[in-house]
Amino acid sequence: MPKRRLFRWPAPRTTGLTFVALLLSTLTLFLFSGGSLSLWGKNEEESLRDQVVRQLAEITGTYGNGSQVGLVLAATRSEDLSWLLDYCKQRGPGTIPFIYSTDEKPDPRLLVPRTTRGREAAAYLSYVVDYYDRLPPYSIFIHSGVSQWHNDLFGPSTGVALRNLRLDAVDAMGYVNLRCHHDPGCPTSVHPWSPTQIDIDKNDIRVFFPEVYQYIFDVGADQVPEHIGNVCCGQFAVSRERILQRPKKDYERMLAWAAETQRTDSFGVGWVYEKIWHIIFGMDVIYCPRVEQCRCDAYGWCGPLAGTGETLQAVRAPVS
Repeated sequence: MPKRRLFRWPAPRTTGLTFVALLLSTLTLFLFSGGSLSLWGKNEEESLRDQVVRQLAEITGTYGNGSQVGLVLAATRSEDLSWLLDYCKQRGPGTIPFIYSTDEKPDPRLLVPRTTRGREAAAYLSYVVDYYDRLPPYSIFIHSGVSQWHNDLFGPSTGVALRNLRLDAVDAMGYVNLRCHHDPGCPTSVHPWSPTQIDIDKNDIRVFFPEVYQYIFDVGADQVPEHIGNVCCGQFAVSRERILQRPKKDYERMLAWAAETQRTDSFGVGWVYEKIWHIIFGMDVIYCPRVEQCRCDAYGWCGPLAGTGETLQAVRAPVS
């Protein structure tokens, strides 16, 4: 008859070593899994961003004669453009994003600006030159972030401002700033012939503004204004007809200055153009429309003004 093998508990020393080994294995697995989960989450986030960019690029590729509105902006890889994709889908096939990649190594799926100096200025001017002969009826130049402090009437959301923008006003005026509040920028913000001593000491671009103005607009010193004023900042809508009032070579010259000037850096280039977009697109040198009328014209926020007896009417283009 075979001998029975009796079960015996492991020796205390063996039990302790086994427990330590199990603990170390569990800890290693936990740390490894945690790291893997973090990487997985990061890859998923990048995948979602790539998906958004791919879909936006596909919409850009549909641009044609039936397109009505072009949304022009500069963007880097770090920026979330999901709000823009949502907006374009809501508006339908007539709204096309023109996104210029301003990374040092541009995203091949997006448009590439002719220079990156000035960031959005480079994107805006590159768009005008690239599409000069086939512009949509309306071009709206915007910043890439979903929220901007200078969106004033409906809060910081650019999407909300765009949904309420009256294209009738763009037809009537040719140029409409998305902001109405005067501060900052109005009544004046640049005094080309009167730089401050601080500007002089710092060799600031303001010291060279007459020279810059003459080059950008191809005019003589006698046409450089004493004062410039405009509603901040760099978000505005322009009609095709207004853009075409200048020859293409004007915009090419403006791009050349942005790319080649040694008077300032990339930030300074952007600052200069923020002060003169309204002049480039045909508005008065000092362009500070009344806030209430601006809101009425741009967004339809009209009606009677409390305590004045005045009733505002929104501007409309004459019927052809």
